[in-house]
Amino acid sequence: MFRKHPLVASILLGFAALPSAQAEPLSYSQTNSGEVGLVEMPTSRMYPEGAFGVHLSYADLYSRVAVIAQPLPWFQFLFKYTDISNRLYGEAIADSQSYKDKSTDIKVRLFEETYYLPEVAVGIRDVGGTGLFSGEYVVLSKQIKNLDLSFGMGWGYLGQQGHLDNPLSLFGDSFDYRDAGEAGDQGGNISYSNFFSGEKVALFAGAEYYFESMPLRLKIEYDANDYQNEPLGNVLEQKSPINVGVVYSPLKGIDLQLGMVRGNEVYAGVTFRTNLKTADNPKLLDPKPVPVQETARPDQADWPTIDQQLRANAGIDVERIEQQDQELYIYGNQKQYPLAKGVGRAARLLDNQTPDQIEQFHFVDLQFGLPVSQLNLQRESFHAAANLEAEESVITETTSFSNPKAVNDEQLVYQSSSIGQFNYDVSPYFSGSFGGPDAFLLYQLGLKANADYRLTEGLLWSGSLKLGLLDNYDNFEYQADSLLPRVRTSIRDYLKTSVLRMDNMQLSHFERLAPNWYASLYGGYLEWMYGGIGGELLYRPLGKRWALGLDANRVKQRDFDQGLGFRDYEVTTGHLTAYYQSQIGIQAKVSAGQYLAGDRGVTIDLSRQFKNGASIGVWATKTDVSAEEFGEGSFDKGFYFQLPLNLFSFKSTNEVAELNWRFLTRDGGQMLNRRYELYELTRSRDQQWILNNFDQILD
Repeated sequence: MFRKHPLVASILLGFAALPSAQAEPLSYSQTNSGEVGLVEMPTSRMYPEGAFGVHLSYADLYSRVAVIAQPLPWFQFLFKYTDISNRLYGEAIADSQSYKDKSTDIKVRLFEETYYLPEVAVGIRDVGGTGLFSGEYVVLSKQIKNLDLSFGMGWGYLGQQGHLDNPLSLFGDSFDYRDAGEAGDQGGNISYSNFFSGEKVALFAGAEYYFESMPLRLKIEYDANDYQNEPLGNVLEQKSPINVGVVYSPLKGIDLQLGMVRGNEVYAGVTFRTNLKTADNPKLLDPKPVPVQETARPDQADWPTIDQQLRANAGIDVERIEQQDQELYIYGNQKQYPLAKGVGRAARLLDNQTPDQIEQFHFVDLQFGLPVSQLNLQRESFHAAANLEAEESVITETTSFSNPKAVNDEQLVYQSSSIGQFNYDVSPYFSGSFGGPDAFLLYQLGLKANADYRLTEGLLWSGSLKLGLLDNYDNFEYQADSLLPRVRTSIRDYLKTSVLRMDNMQLSHFERLAPNWYASLYGGYLEWMYGGIGGELLYRPLGKRWALGLDANRVKQRDFDQGLGFRDYEVTTGHLTAYYQSQIGIQAKVSAGQYLAGDRGVTIDLSRQFKNGASIGVWATKTDVSAEEFGEGSFDKGFYFQLPLNLFSFKSTNEVAELNWRFLTRDGGQMLNRRYELYELTRSRDQQWILNNFDQILD
């Protein structure tokens, strides 16, 4: 079988000649399809935990854009658009635009590489898509000094060479049959019966060599695909199953790729990559923390000066300060720093400027006047650690968390309420939609203004406006058919009717009902498509990994111009939601209830949250709407990234950017986008969330 192509045999011999010692791990790059691998074939290799990248490639008929993420050391997934240049969406949909296929790929590492044994991984391409490029594989990789060898077996799209009968047929005839995906399939449903199925399988192998003296890698592989049964009836000439490539990395996080596939076509690609787990920038523009002084402390505190300094140097928007005997309580909201870092900066100021009789500082986290949690800091322990007279660990050992102390006006020594304070900001925004039938990218650039005003202790007015300045929405013509009420698929009309849009304007009331119970009521223009009234109840025990919430809303669809008017459609929507935070940073969120189209079902949201606040998440919703009623995609699903701007800024900030990618916008399984969710407002009740950044308490 490999007489004409000795590459595979050479690699198998390389596996037999394992190195005498395991070398230092190498860096890896991506295939044309987007996963970590060689040219077209995957390897078992993974990026470091937290890796996030965007990959673009071109090879003959196929142009690809892929987003790759590594939420766990052993799990990799990517979301991908493939443009097939010689096939059309269809005149009824998009006139002359070329066909776009959407897919999800996953790879799971089964065994790590050891002194003697290779790393082993299993992967599935096109999970829940149309199946045009669906395939599965098992692959082994072994490093020998600067050479990384891989050998694997492929099914489906990766098994077209058909070297062997499917070995899994030994477990049943069902493994002999594979249903081919076709254009026009609804997609979205996971074809479990296709996994590792098909009458034939193919072998593939490859090697990657890393140069020590330059940021260069060479790749060579034996391709498992013969390209004679490509999607949409395409047949591609293959002069040779040997593919070769070179990867050049001019800067950290950038890979440039060039090579030849099928013996007759040049390919090119580029990858931009970072790591959400380790990303950070030096905070060159932050004020320096105040040194802890050894001089005598004052007999009386100058509270207005302390308030001013806490805002400027510790990022705390102070609302009130109370004193009870030897204990000081600071009520406020952290506006700029991670909570632990802000507490440390505040403790330095308080240690210098409050009388000796104060033995303990208590920091109460407030959210719109809502008391959430309390961090209790021993003054002398902090003083000793800040002066390098004790280990930093002594702070952790003597710090505790508790439910917030109820306010007591008899103990009040200073008040600086934010009631009556008007806050606003104006910033640029970008919104875009990828891979649609009207254009590969529909976008708008503009300005967004946010404002809020505290009316009373727990009553907040808030609103936001958007002004579109530049867009290509003139190309936005296609509107998908829908068998359901058009709760989201009228998006074209909302985007094109007016350039000035009121996204949100509402009154919200927040209240703490009991030590572990929180509630909110709200009414107004709740999001860009819906207005109405609603409420939420949250039970969140302090320091526990779980919480339970319930929201209920009566809403009406807004006019397309997003002014003050409404359309006729109205509905009741709400969900019972369970939250769980695992020890390894995986948050599970399960919501069951009624959606905007009146359909009922369940949404599962899983996210990997890193210590620095970044997160990678996926969600899927399945309701009592059938796949046929739902339309293309079969059910609602997508992924998102939450990126703290603190990771990329030279000045500390608590602002977070969120990227949401929904494969298709349909009407089934659609939730109301509420501006404030109690679980997010009460994050400081999760002690681990605070402890994640406790190593910054002296920064």
